[in-house]
Formats: sequence, C-alpha cells, structure tokens
Amino acid sequence: MINYSVCKKRYFCKIITFISKKLIQKLFSIAYFPPIDYLLEMKNADRVFLEAFENYQKQTYRNRATILTSNGLYDLIIPVIRSSVKQIKEIRIDNSVAWQRNHWKTIESAYNHSPYFLYYRDFFEPHFQKKYIFLFDFNMELLYLLQELFKITNPIILTLSFDIQPENMEDFRDYFIPKNRTFRPKRMQYQQVFSDRCDFLKNLACIDYLFTTGTVF
Repeated sequence: MINYSVCKKRYFCKIITFISKKLIQKLFSIAYFPPIDYLLEMKNADRVFLEAFENYQKQTYRNRATILTSNGLYDLIIPVIRSSVKQIKEIRIDNSVAWQRNHWKTIESAYNHSPYFLYYRDFFEPHFQKKYIFLFDFNMELLYLLQELFKITNPIILTLSFDIQPENMEDFRDYFIPKNRTFRPKRMQYQQVFSDRCDFLKNLACIDYLFTTGTVF
C-alpha cells in the first residue's frame, strides 16, 4: 500500500531543493582570445551573459590577446578606428592595417611546433582571412568557436541594456585586465611551448593552452 503522506513529503522536498538552488549567472565583456580563466568561469555558470551595451575600453582584452613567443610575452592588438562612437557594438576595426595577416603569422610562428597547432589551425585561420567591420562581430564569432572547442554548452545571452550594478549575477566585465594578469590566482598549470626558457606564465590567451595540451577542461 502506498503511503501518500511520505510521497507528498518527498515531492515537496524536491520542490524546495529546486527552488533553493540559485542559478549561477555570470556577466562578461567580449574578449579577443580571452585568458583561460575567462572560459573556466564561463563554463562554471548556469547562464552566461555578454555585455552588448557598454562603452569601449582601451588597453583591455576587448581588442587584445597575450601569447607567448620565443621573445617572451607578446600582445596581439586589433587596431580600431578612432571616433566619437563609444558603444562596444559600434567600434569599427581599422582594416587599413594588415593586422589579420600579422596576427596569424605571429601565432603561427609562436605555436607552429606546439603539439596540437596543426590540428586546430584550420578552425582559426579562416577568421584571419575574412574581413570584419566591427570588433564585436569578430570577437563573437571567435567566442562561438571557442565555446565549441572547449565544449562549453551554456548559451550566450546578449544584454539588452547597460546596468552598472547587475542584480543576481557575478560581474566579470572588468575582472580580466591585462595589467593584472599575473596577480590573479593560478588555477591550472601546463607545459608551455617555451617552458625551457621561462617559468610558467599565467592566464595567457586560451589558444596557448589549446595548442600545447590539445585538451579541454
């Protein structure tokens, strides 16, 4: 005989447990080949929001990525057109400079001898051959690719307006800053391409991890 009172208690316990579990929501700015910590935070979220209405900020990962070359750390910087426009979605790339060719040659030179560069190069090279007008569009296409390669299943939700202090979500829009790269906690360590020449360097562009380990977290 079924004890309905026990079933009801179990049912309500499940409801209470479900309600009490808060969704982990995180808000990010766009980034060009973001640091590995950026993707780790993204993967460890229930909902991922991307800021689409902020003002563009110079000297951030919004238009730069840090890789390791034979000469040490190197910043790949996407040139943007100076104008009175400030909103991130309206920032135009300065294609009068052959930045795509230069960036890809630098990446190729730095990682050509890494264990998995040849495997992954075909995923990335087309993005350096296609012309983009807006920085936001270029970064978004790369971010969708990185989601796929790193097996991040959380869909990206673009914000509908700018909120200085967003509620019920962790704000990572200004957390990942190049000048503070070495001061954040080290979460994972792996053998880098030039490990015979220098100590482990934290939070390089995510492609450094991908090309050298060939794995996803």
